[in-house]
Amino acid sequence: MKKLLSAAMAAALSLSLAVTASAGAAPAAFSDVQSGSWYYEEIGEMVAAGYIAGYEDGTFQPDREVSIAEFVTIVARCLGVETGEEYGHWAGRQMGRAYDEGWLSEEDAAWTEFNSPVTRELASKILATALDLEPGTAEDMDFTDSADIGGNYVPHVEAMCAAGLLSGFEDGSFRPQAILTRAQAATLIYRASASAEVETPDGSGEEPEEEPANEPSSVIDAAPDGTPFSSSTRLGDYDNGNFSISVENGVATVTVSHVELWTDAPDPESSNEDERNEALRRQRIMEAVSQPRRIPLQSAVSAVYELPSSTWFPGTDANAVISTTDGKWYYVDLCGAANDGVPQAEELTALAGKDVEALDFRTTSHVSGGTQYVGGDYIVAVLADGSELLAWNS
Repeated sequence: MKKLLSAAMAAALSLSLAVTASAGAAPAAFSDVQSGSWYYEEIGEMVAAGYIAGYEDGTFQPDREVSIAEFVTIVARCLGVETGEEYGHWAGRQMGRAYDEGWLSEEDAAWTEFNSPVTRELASKILATALDLEPGTAEDMDFTDSADIGGNYVPHVEAMCAAGLLSGFEDGSFRPQAILTRAQAATLIYRASASAEVETPDGSGEEPEEEPANEPSSVIDAAPDGTPFSSSTRLGDYDNGNFSISVENGVATVTVSHVELWTDAPDPESSNEDERNEALRRQRIMEAVSQPRRIPLQSAVSAVYELPSSTWFPGTDANAVISTTDGKWYYVDLCGAANDGVPQAEELTALAGKDVEALDFRTTSHVSGGTQYVGGDYIVAVLADGSELLAWNS
C-alpha cells in the first residue's frame, strides 16, 4: 500500500484535527459558504478545529487570497509546530522553521515577501515538503500547462498529485501561478489529513491503536487565524482594580471605580440637538455606572471571573465571565454603555454542559518597537480532561 505521509507527520496532522474538532465547536455557518459547495465540509472541519476563522460580518470569504505566511501558519499549526511572533513579523517563528526545514527557500520567497499571495505551485512545495510526501512521476502530472510549472516545483506538484491531494481544472490545466484561495487552502490541508495512511512496522498498512496521551493534545496557543497570543492571564484569582463585584445570596453587584467609556466629549450646551442629546445620554450612563448596580441574570451566581482591561484606556473595559447555578456561563459588559448603564450579559453557549476547570484571558494585542498594536481578545476554557475550548472572542 502506498504511504501518502510519513507516520509521524500523518499522525500529527490527523490526530490534531480530530482531537481539536471534537472539543465542541460546530461546523462553519457563514453567509457565503452554502451547503453543497465543494468546500463546505472541509471549511467546516477546519474552522471547527480552530485553524482558520471567518470574519466579524459572518462571512468566510472563500475566494480571498491566502498569503505565504498564512498558508505556512495553517500547515504549522496542524502539524503542532510552534508558531509566534519573531524577527519583527507575527508569523516569524513558523516562517523561520519553514526555511530551516526546507518547506520553502528565499528563492521561493524572500523574508520581505511573507505577505505575498501563495501560488498553487509554491503551496505544493510547502505542503509536500512539510508532510514528507513520496515522489510522484510525470504521469501523475498530466496537465495541459505542465510546461509552465517551475522546474523547482515539478517534483512537489508530482508528489501532491500522486497523493491525490491536488488535481487540475476542468479544462485540463493546473494553473501553477494561480493564487491559492482560502477555500482551496482549507480544503487542501484538510484532505491531506483525511487521506493520510500510516504504515505499521510490519508493513500491513493498518493504523496502529493510539496510545493514551499523557498530556492534553488540544491546546490553543494562537488565535484561530494563526496569530500568536501575546499574553495569557489565568482568571479566578485575577483582580481588576477598576471595578469590584460582590455576591450575596446568589445576586452579583458591580461597583466601577474607574471608567473611561469615551475619548470624545459632546457638548451638552451645543446648539446641535443630536450632539446635545448624546451628551446628556452619556451623562446619564456615567452617573449610573458610578453607582453599585445589580447584574441581571436569570439564576443565582455561582462564580465570578474578572477580566483584564483590553484597550489602551485603563478602566474603559469593565467585563467579567459569570457562571450560574443552572450551568450557564455569561460574558458580562459591566458598564452597559449601550444599555443605559445596565450591565449586559451574553450567554457563552460554547461552555454549556462543559466541565470547566479554569478560564484564561488571552489577547493578540501587543507592543513592538514602541508601537502599540490592537488585536483580538479571547476567553479560553480549560476543561477537566486538559483540553481547551475557545469560549469567546472580541
